[in-house]
Amino acid sequence: MVKDAEAHAEEDRQRKDEAEERNKADTLVYQTEKLLADQGDKIEGEDKIQVEQSLATLKEALAGDDLEKIKIATEGLMISSQKFSTQLYEQAAQEGGYSQPTNASADGADDDVVDAEVVEDDQ
Repeated sequence: MVKDAEAHAEEDRQRKDEAEERNKADTLVYQTEKLLADQGDKIEGEDKIQVEQSLATLKEALAGDDLEKIKIATEGLMISSQKFSTQLYEQAAQEGGYSQPTNASADGADDDVVDAEVVEDDQ
């Protein structure tokens, strides 16, 4: 039985790798579709088109059995959706006027800190 397991170890590893890659790709497809449904109307242009094309390519790759094609399509969608997400973040920052909060003064010292010593009276 041990010899049988050792004989199929490589095959099992390949199946595991394929399952993990497919799960990663499925998750990315779901997240990207949700992003497009929720925020797709806020961005138009080349980046949105690229995300939609990459999404279609990955879905097509998932329909087949070529693991390398799935990996390449997943990477392509990750790159294009990251650009899309960055645009959404920048747009939200401009609309909302978000800025980085700072608690320290210009010289790096925190003005709200009080240096004190606690002394208990023994009575």
